[in-house]
Amino acid sequence: MLSSTLLPVLLAFVSVVNGAYLSESWAMLTSDRPSTPKCVDIPRNLSLCFGIQYSTMRLPNLLEHETLGEVTQQAAPWIPLLRLNCHPDTQLFLCSLFAPVCLTTMDKEIYPCRSLCQAVQNGCEGRMQQYGFPWPEMLNCNKYPVENDMCIQPVANYRNQTCQSCSQVSTYENILDHFCRSQIVLKAKVRSVKDSHLDVRRARSLKRGDRRRSVMRNTSIFFSDGSNRSCPCETVNGEREDNQKGFLVMANQNPSGEYVANLILPWKKEKQFKRAVRMFRKLNCQSLGREIRERAVRDPASFEKRPSRHDRYLF
Repeated sequence: MLSSTLLPVLLAFVSVVNGAYLSESWAMLTSDRPSTPKCVDIPRNLSLCFGIQYSTMRLPNLLEHETLGEVTQQAAPWIPLLRLNCHPDTQLFLCSLFAPVCLTTMDKEIYPCRSLCQAVQNGCEGRMQQYGFPWPEMLNCNKYPVENDMCIQPVANYRNQTCQSCSQVSTYENILDHFCRSQIVLKAKVRSVKDSHLDVRRARSLKRGDRRRSVMRNTSIFFSDGSNRSCPCETVNGEREDNQKGFLVMANQNPSGEYVANLILPWKKEKQFKRAVRMFRKLNCQSLGREIRERAVRDPASFEKRPSRHDRYLF
């Protein structure tokens, strides 16, 4: 689900429709629409956008897809990117293009603002490039209008100082992505939590071939690198006493020899969490990007036809 603030943001456009006009640059984007637009229900198999806080979409969409079949096929490979949680506005941005809101009181298209596109690109492009996916030309941020009353602006508020490593989602994709990018992966019991780090009482390494596989004791894991060393880690603070299973901790070692966390999650019984942990023993991180590229190019529709299998692939 998108943020509860999304629906008011979208509906706010209705209040400015009278007297609104398109700039010349924006009009160029809409001058070659292939057919008369119409409002249709967002289908259940459009997994990227089904269940968001509006139920009808404009067709053709803003990516020139003219049928629901084409929309669902082209949207499916983007679901793993959404599950990486690389930016909190990823779904808002993608759905503004694949399933743009359709308001019967408004006959003009509602584009994402350039700032929304740039925010999502800045958050996600590095993760995509790591697995061999460049930011696609169809999402070139220069195509979208600068901020005005007729475009969708970013919703996410980054003033929240919670440490990034402590605000990760426990999706299958996100856990495996961090596994491949982390030098150490631990199932850890926590001794104490400070403003800048946590002290591990004991831990077992989950990295295959790691010599520290038996036990790691009395290790400090810092929440963030650089100057931002005092961000709160509510993930650990709120659950340390009640969590008998411990925590999943992934980190890298900085030049000073300190371990800096990438991901900290309570050890869970959830299906996606358990499935990701089982994959640690056989995951080939070096071939991950190639598998994703070949799969997405060869048969993007298969992500939609077999949702239980597309969980294997990450951006």
